[in-house]
Amino acid sequence: MSENLEKNMKTLKRASVSLLVLAMVLGGFWAGCALDDPGDLETLNTQRVEVFFNSPGFRYGTEVNRKPSEFISERIDAANVTVDAAVYGFNKQNIVDALVRAHYRGVRVRLVADAGEYARGAHGYATMEEHKVPIQTGNQFHIMHDKFFILDDRFVFVGTGNISRSEFVFNNNNWLWFDSMPLATAFTEEFNQMFESARFSAAKLPLESPNTFQIGDTEVEVWFSPQDDAMGKILEELKKVHTSIHFTIFAFTKDQVATEFINRHREFEEYNRENGYDELPLRERPKAVIGQLDRSQLHGNGQYHQGYRLAANGVPMRLDGNENSRIPGDYQAGGGRLHAKTMVLDAGTPDARVITGSFNWSSAATISNDEVLLVLRGERITEDYMREFDTIWQQSKDLSTSMCNLMINSDELTCDDEVEPGDVVISEVHFDGWNGERDPSHHTCSGVAAQDGFDCRRRVTNDQFVELYNTTDRPINMSMWTLSNGHDIIMGFTPGTVIKPGEYFLLLDHNTVPLSERDPQRGDHAFLNPNFVLNTANDPRFRRLNLKSGNMQLSIQNTRQVVIDRAGDGSPAFAGGREGDMNYSMERVIPPSGAVPDGTEASSWQRATGAEGGENVNEDFRDFIIATPGEPNSIN
Repeated sequence: MSENLEKNMKTLKRASVSLLVLAMVLGGFWAGCALDDPGDLETLNTQRVEVFFNSPGFRYGTEVNRKPSEFISERIDAANVTVDAAVYGFNKQNIVDALVRAHYRGVRVRLVADAGEYARGAHGYATMEEHKVPIQTGNQFHIMHDKFFILDDRFVFVGTGNISRSEFVFNNNNWLWFDSMPLATAFTEEFNQMFESARFSAAKLPLESPNTFQIGDTEVEVWFSPQDDAMGKILEELKKVHTSIHFTIFAFTKDQVATEFINRHREFEEYNRENGYDELPLRERPKAVIGQLDRSQLHGNGQYHQGYRLAANGVPMRLDGNENSRIPGDYQAGGGRLHAKTMVLDAGTPDARVITGSFNWSSAATISNDEVLLVLRGERITEDYMREFDTIWQQSKDLSTSMCNLMINSDELTCDDEVEPGDVVISEVHFDGWNGERDPSHHTCSGVAAQDGFDCRRRVTNDQFVELYNTTDRPINMSMWTLSNGHDIIMGFTPGTVIKPGEYFLLLDHNTVPLSERDPQRGDHAFLNPNFVLNTANDPRFRRLNLKSGNMQLSIQNTRQVVIDRAGDGSPAFAGGREGDMNYSMERVIPPSGAVPDGTEASSWQRATGAEGGENVNEDFRDFIIATPGEPNSIN
């Protein structure tokens, strides 16, 4: 080789290295940023993981398009051989159009669709059928909840957001782009189970492909539900957390996840106290569990949402401030949702990792839906997600403020910043002598003939209630207040719950009948006219009052963790219960004026009196249940 040629080759080599370094630097700029020119994206064809966030803003007209949908539609346009898509909600027009274009230029396009969405005539599915794109539908009893694309057996696009206008424009979401043939192979194997073998939900088989991949600077794990035990993976990772959990969540009903959040929160609070860090602002403490909840799910999942339990245990949380909706003001129907299902664990440490994907923290996602869960490990990717967490946090609101602002005529209500202990008291408890044991009697009396003086009704009295009394002259907002038993939360009051001045507020649990999906809460109930019914579906998976006569310890608490009132001290109930065939409630002594006596003192309670139960006791039960639910106590 001549001296000049060798010199030129070295120059060319140095230039190539410089260009490679420049490409890597520029590549880092893409994560989560606005894609101003989605057509110029060939630099993303590298062994690298890229994350895309949308920016829905906080109300209609404040959104900023960071172009995640333009990105994937451009990539579909660049596909040469195949595009496979498993999608739940499906109406984002530019993506639908890109798939049609790919189909007509000879790319093999295939779709897996959710049976329910397909039956409802989702626009994207209808368009695919119109153009003869092959579709396989499934999971008709639950949902095919995936949202992923596989392109040319090499690229994967997957995230928390459905392929719909609301998800890209109005709801907070994140999506990931992978350039990895091994990862694409795993997704294709999952896709083919559904498309080619019509295997959905529990019928799916574990994959033969590996589930861990090194893609550039990021280690990626992929878990498909239900066959891969994605929930088990989440719990495994939570048990290993040693510094922090930052979470944003949509549907959250899985109590095991909440339990791990609470356990880590207690550990971290103790560490911060012992080391003097508890005086620092929340976001500056070295160890913490911090979360953000979607407010629509507090309505949609009612008392079963784990947010109530976390709030009762003091886990710092805020409610998302996203009110951007295609129907302004309607955050439940037209958008404005915190739809991300994401947690960042041990941020800022070598163990930092992200958990994200389509997988909500629920029983349905765990055992019946088709879902994908991703675990991402690496400094760059976790920093991207933490920046997005901070962005959402800046427009979110604390629970107390949110619960008050949501109310109509909120200026007329006493909200949590004004409420004081004793403003609401526990005035009556009907615990039915449970003492932790299930009543062995027949639950509905059906098919039970009276014999030898036996009256089935006299044993079917497992209905329970807690009655509250507003001691003030103003209505009090009890949204997201919680009732606890000294060990854990029993239930939470859904947003919009108000107790009027001087009102006896009846919280009722119909605990007499088995679950019937076709006819919930069938059978006779002991008590009538409740203000709030716990577990209206009578579903055994969710919480019940289950009041214990042998360990009576109730407390009601607001969103600021202020204990408003207590009943019992952890010892056996002070009064009431079963006496032979009779059943009595425990009533609070409420004087005509002045403060209500301390509910942890036995002298503050007496057994209900009278010849029969009050007007809100079912007439068939009044002769043997002596109680006054929803009305002034018999002893006052």
